[in-house]
Amino acid sequence: MSSEWLTTMKPTFQTEWLALPPKIAHQILEKIHYLTQDPLPDGDLKKQLTHNNRDVYRLESGDYRIMYTLQHPYISLLHLEKRQEKTYKKEYKSEYLGGYSPEETFSERVDKYTHEGATIPPSQALPSPITKKLLVNLLIPAQYHADLLSIEDEDSLLDASHVPDDYKLKVHTALFEKPLSQVFEEADYLLPEINSLMRYKEGDLLAFLLKLSPEQEKFVTWGLTSAGPTLLKGGPGTGKSAIALHRVYALIREFRERGHDDFRILFTTYTNALVHSSEQLLEQLLGKDIKFVEVSTTDLIARDILKEAGIQTEIIDQQELDDLLLQAMQDASYTGSVVQQKAQRQFIKDVNFDYLLQEINRVIVANQLESLEQYLAAPRPGRQMSLSALQRRAVWSVHEKLEQLLARERKITWHQLRTQAEKLVAQRQITRQYEAVIVDEAQDLDPSALRLMTQLCKTPRGLFITADANQSIYGSHFTWSSIHKDLQFRGRTGILHANYRSTREIGEAAQSYLQQGILDSDPVEREYIYNGPLPIVRNVNNDQEEAQLLASFLTAARRTYRLGIGSCAILCPNEKVGRSLAAALERYQIEAAFMSGQYLDLKRPCVKILTLNSAKGLEFPIVALAGFHKVNKYMRKPSQSTPEEQNEALALERRLLFVGMTRAMRALLLAVPTTSKSPLFEGFDTRYWNVEQQT
Repeated sequence: MSSEWLTTMKPTFQTEWLALPPKIAHQILEKIHYLTQDPLPDGDLKKQLTHNNRDVYRLESGDYRIMYTLQHPYISLLHLEKRQEKTYKKEYKSEYLGGYSPEETFSERVDKYTHEGATIPPSQALPSPITKKLLVNLLIPAQYHADLLSIEDEDSLLDASHVPDDYKLKVHTALFEKPLSQVFEEADYLLPEINSLMRYKEGDLLAFLLKLSPEQEKFVTWGLTSAGPTLLKGGPGTGKSAIALHRVYALIREFRERGHDDFRILFTTYTNALVHSSEQLLEQLLGKDIKFVEVSTTDLIARDILKEAGIQTEIIDQQELDDLLLQAMQDASYTGSVVQQKAQRQFIKDVNFDYLLQEINRVIVANQLESLEQYLAAPRPGRQMSLSALQRRAVWSVHEKLEQLLARERKITWHQLRTQAEKLVAQRQITRQYEAVIVDEAQDLDPSALRLMTQLCKTPRGLFITADANQSIYGSHFTWSSIHKDLQFRGRTGILHANYRSTREIGEAAQSYLQQGILDSDPVEREYIYNGPLPIVRNVNNDQEEAQLLASFLTAARRTYRLGIGSCAILCPNEKVGRSLAAALERYQIEAAFMSGQYLDLKRPCVKILTLNSAKGLEFPIVALAGFHKVNKYMRKPSQSTPEEQNEALALERRLLFVGMTRAMRALLLAVPTTSKSPLFEGFDTRYWNVEQQT
């Protein structure tokens, strides 16, 4: 009879088991099998340790102790500890069993490292040498042995540039005891059978699946057989993307149960970087069934559709588009009386340039408004500044002129590309369709892109959409009901509450900062799994101060959490700033590289520097937001002409910073320009942020 208990394990346990000699490893597996029959304490081999509201259990196995927790029907294997005579009756310290309680606060360590004239303390020596036997047991490829065998201290291990992070962290886990408070924060992986560990060690099993929480598991199949589309909402770190990936697995299983062997599933996400990472995860989850799935962005799909139709396109770059818009503003022909024409010209002269471009792209083009009459009658959700009929006429005149200039150059915008693709599919000029379409991070798509995805799905029931309006980089310029008649989610809208990415402190700090930019007013009770230090806000005056602050923060954070340099990311305004930051960190002997979203290498052992826009959907244990003092718009007061424009632009920028903040899992720093006059760097509530006190 099979056990009613299911087994999961933390990566720490898996690594510690791999490091064992074969005979002891088999002995541990036998004990785990025994544990699955009845994991409850018996006062003899199985004992309960209670501390800080956590129930931890210990199973004796020869010279080792297996540490585990219970939450029916799961047993979670946490840690293997070698029992020595002098520690037979070891009392576990609060730092080992309990919550976040380091020897010195994280911010104190950062400030100590940053203080003028301070030097970063030397690295800790390894507790025991790295041996070839250890590396073989840990399945470290032989090509990395020489580099690892010569290492003598912790920083050198974590920073070994020629060794992938996964291998370095395995060695670190095997050598350094990790507090259970940190082990608890690791993800759980499913152990389908006890001998799966042996299969993994022998190379027959490549990886283990991530265990979803009960809340997340519910939404994998939720609404799967309903008559309409399904919408899943949730804040940052609630697992929307993980659920979307598992939804693909559930769809394939359902199609096969219905006798279908020839079907296509489209999985779309927002950035090229997310496409690459999603493909890798789906390959692990689906194996050979990955052949049924196409992973892409909506823009790449739109471009492919135009190619299928024989339409050659060239996307205009941003600088050239800006130049054409300036020309359109100067050359547009306005209608009406002389007074009305003068008023229209004055409005176009006064309106903020970016606001005008957004109005054209995201209201007129994205909603496929083809006449002035349609634009005059169109709602403009998400746009705070109301426009009179005369002002809309002025915008329409500029839009028409810009269309003419683009046609003359034989180029189009991304918004036009999406619109053209959607029209081709709607008119059945393209027959491409999918049995199911999964749209991850839909809040960042304009109406044309959402309509395109809806049109590509054969039936509404095949649509699965994840979204969080408050993460939107580009604002909420649509309502679901106005996009397409099939996007009706009544009774099929789910909400995720628990944040599995960030600590409570990071999540609440980001939410407190966002207040002025909230788009989705639906009350959502936020839950968190992890705790940690308050995120840090520090002022910087120049490049040198910022570089020193970043070097100190990254070093302090990775030492606190015992992570490699590859776990760190810096998010900045643009590529030029990013490359400058990378060069500055190199002077502190910290390897860093700017990476575009298209060429993101998550496995490269260095600090990843990305733009805030391209970081969407990614996550890193340690994150710093920096480089703002190098960009004029972050140093001055808003240039918009009206309070409504200012509020909308500020809300947009706050949401962008909010997205950046919520990429952080354990440690977060925001480097604020001391002399900035922008209200963007106001609103750091000291209840949630560790703010530098001015002297």
